[in-house]
Amino acid sequence: MATPIRLGFVGLSTAGWASRDLAPPLFKSPLSSKYSLVALSTSRAESAEVSAEKYSKLASEAAGTKVEVKPYHGSAEHIARDKDVDMVAVSINVIDQATVASKIIDGGKNLFIEWPAGNRLEDTKALYDAAKAKGIKTAVGLQLRFSHFVPKVKSIIESGGLGKIVSSDFHVFANFGTVFPPIVQYLINPSTGAGPLDIIAGHSFDLFMHVLGPLASFSAVAKNQLPLVSIGDSNWIPTGETVPQGKPTQYCVSGILTSGATFNLHLEAGVSETGFTWVIQGEKGRVRITDVSETEPWKSQPFALPARIYHNGQRVELPAEENRSGLLWEAIADGKEEMYATLEQAVKIKELLREVLRSSEEGRRIDL
Repeated sequence: MATPIRLGFVGLSTAGWASRDLAPPLFKSPLSSKYSLVALSTSRAESAEVSAEKYSKLASEAAGTKVEVKPYHGSAEHIARDKDVDMVAVSINVIDQATVASKIIDGGKNLFIEWPAGNRLEDTKALYDAAKAKGIKTAVGLQLRFSHFVPKVKSIIESGGLGKIVSSDFHVFANFGTVFPPIVQYLINPSTGAGPLDIIAGHSFDLFMHVLGPLASFSAVAKNQLPLVSIGDSNWIPTGETVPQGKPTQYCVSGILTSGATFNLHLEAGVSETGFTWVIQGEKGRVRITDVSETEPWKSQPFALPARIYHNGQRVELPAEENRSGLLWEAIADGKEEMYATLEQAVKIKELLREVLRSSEEGRRIDL
């Protein structure tokens, strides 16, 4: 049996995304034998101690022996220099991602970082260059490619079930973006590289290209349909205060894939419902993928509920949805780099998003 990866975790506390989605799979089979959480780091000493106590208990139960998770706080240099840590996961505010991740790379640790992997394109490029220079392995939290429908769709395409792909239409819509509680108000800060739509756009473009391949050329429109947004309380209830919001909430992108197929992607935030529809048309047939937004329009994130696949109008049975972050962790541990995104892919997606804006601003086609 391979030695478990000794994992440190920056941003793992008792609440938030990391505690809800990223960490839980680590304490269940098969990941409990592939990873050992040995340290965590938060911004304050008090939260670090409380978090370490929680995860020491979970790690001990998973390992069947006593495990003490080290509590660090403040600078990420502490966890980056820990000799007992092989890899560090970073799941924090996008504004601080690059600063923390650069310390992890400087410390010679392999890196997992949540999307968008840095505030701006230049930050992500700098992280990629630094990791490449030091031979650091990286993984980026672009988990949608691990959605349960992806293997089936790829199988249908690769087995020739659709024939040559001729076109694809992909529409992603989310009600996120109209109300901003304190935890996400940084997204409307002009100094923040990621806007309300950019998190969704990065995940969506990665999924689309993972299934259908790279884009060759496109024309795009980026439009802000929400110039004013509401400030919310910690429960996402509007307070009555509104503030200006200057970033795009709609991306309409049309073009050609390197395979020769035409495509249309429409990504929108701040609308009344949440979900997605995706049609892939081939010479021999078509696949339609949809989620259940028509019955659960209240959910805040696309792809949050299981999808349905229809091949030439017939529903295709799918396995139960698994935790996508868990599948990503497993691919990392098993060394299956072809299955997950790295900083190299993150740079390419950010370059693509930059070109989407350039196409819209200049009113012209972009050739990649």
